[in-house]
Amino acid sequence: FSSLRDSFYGRVREARLSQAAIDVLAVVAYHQGLTREKIDQMLGKPSGGLLSQLVRRQLLRMERPDTKPRRPRYYTTDRFLTLFGLAEIDELPRSQDLDRG
Repeated sequence: FSSLRDSFYGRVREARLSQAAIDVLAVVAYHQGLTREKIDQMLGKPSGGLLSQLVRRQLLRMERPDTKPRRPRYYTTDRFLTLFGLAEIDELPRSQDLDRG
């Protein structure tokens, strides 16, 4: 069935993330629930295209709050945790962990 799956979904291939995409992932991972505007401000450059790409790759999810303004907020996904070998987001290294290593 692999040929049928490939024709329906496209070939499954391993994709690398650019440094810019990793930067966006890191900002969202350490500061869950940010808006695109806040991410842009923290990075100092536009991140809209990268956010869309990361949502499409299911590494980030977007939620719209029920209250106004309904600006989408970004969070990491379970797939993000799996790909980076984490059981939960609290396992991300913090600056004091990096100082010890």
